[in-house]
Amino acid sequence: MTTPNTPAALANVGNRPAPQSATDVVMMMQGEIQRALPKGLDADRVARLALTLIKKDRNLANSSPASFAGALLTASALGLEPGLNNEAHLVAYKGECTFILGYGGMVKLFWQHPLAAHIDAQAVHEHDEFDYAYGTSPYLTHKPAKANRGDVTHYYAVATLKTGATTFTVLTADEAKTLRGGKVGTKGGIADPMHWMERKTALRQLFKTLPKSTQMAQALEADEKDGSALHRELTASRELPAGSLEAAPYDPETGEVFEGEVVPDGE
Repeated sequence: MTTPNTPAALANVGNRPAPQSATDVVMMMQGEIQRALPKGLDADRVARLALTLIKKDRNLANSSPASFAGALLTASALGLEPGLNNEAHLVAYKGECTFILGYGGMVKLFWQHPLAAHIDAQAVHEHDEFDYAYGTSPYLTHKPAKANRGDVTHYYAVATLKTGATTFTVLTADEAKTLRGGKVGTKGGIADPMHWMERKTALRQLFKTLPKSTQMAQALEADEKDGSALHRELTASRELPAGSLEAAPYDPETGEVFEGEVVPDGE
């Protein structure tokens, strides 16, 4: 018994051949990308950014077409440019592409809200001047040390609305680590001296108390979700034609996408 690499459901509308790689997704689905993008953004630009990412990352090149399509189209629908200005990241591991909302993307979406007036998130070091209080008279003050700031002790995020309301949230370094499932720094072990991911974690907690646009709510929901799951959601919501794409089989150990036919063990 054999399992074909290109099942019938992979066939796209109009008898277009099914994408066999992440590069194929970019080259063949620019129409879908353009329809997903908010007005004013260009599918050609997104395609160039995506192809640049693929060229730089072999794992991304080998990710399943469905997972890459789901992650890329989600970024496009949110108006976020992958790999640029820390807006959104497409990260692949063992054949699966994941959409990761960047710190810059969260800030960008916040500024699109009509009530947005100010937003910031920072890391606090042990030698900084830092104090805060919650309750009926909340306040937060932070003056970074000019040198030798020491280890990070806290992260915070603060936002002000045009109504004049200001709100903030403070996390200890251990609380931020716990909220990230024990991870420190960026996904994939990339150096993160500015602590963008932990600052993003503080922002995520802050957004629980802030008014959110529909796009912000969708971005927070999609953050760190597998691209294949995002693709299924896009298909279910009719953002993509039913059966337009499915994940090609791949080796879960190496991330290699199989070509030809796959014969399951023992058959």
